[in-house]
Amino acid sequence: MMKGIRSVVTAGNYFLGYVSGLGILLMGLILCYEVVARFLFNAPTIWVQEVAVYLFMWTMLAGASYTLMLGKHVRIDLVFDRLPPKVQRAFDIVSSIIGMAFCGLVSVQAYDMIAASIRYQKVSATILRVPMWSIQLALLLGFVLLTFQFFFILLDRITEPENRKEGSGHD
Repeated sequence: MMKGIRSVVTAGNYFLGYVSGLGILLMGLILCYEVVARFLFNAPTIWVQEVAVYLFMWTMLAGASYTLMLGKHVRIDLVFDRLPPKVQRAFDIVSSIIGMAFCGLVSVQAYDMIAASIRYQKVSATILRVPMWSIQLALLLGFVLLTFQFFFILLDRITEPENRKEGSGHD
């Protein structure tokens, strides 16, 4: 069962990681369009800034677990790599527990926020009137996947301490 959950989380990480990459590309394209429209044709848009902010939120939040899975989040390697393997393992275990607890708490809060947005039919206070739950969903998906990814890193560190290599537990 755990293997099945891990494969679903991994598939979700890859999917959202690639979607995040496409979101960054799209964000760059629409921002370039805005620059051209504004400065060459003196015809600024009313939608690009809002859409770019929403794309940014989705790409950063939804892609965070993919980044963690690959072991690419910021870590102070200068200090960490000089520690003995047992201390590195202990740090990974403690940071995974803290990360899992924090991300789990944010996931619960994100769920409550989305439920309230749906219940009260909240939309953005702009001309686009975007349903807020569709933007907030990135927070929920990203942090649920982060919670699971921290759990799998923790599980790997506890069950495979001798086999720890660079990037182990992040794939």
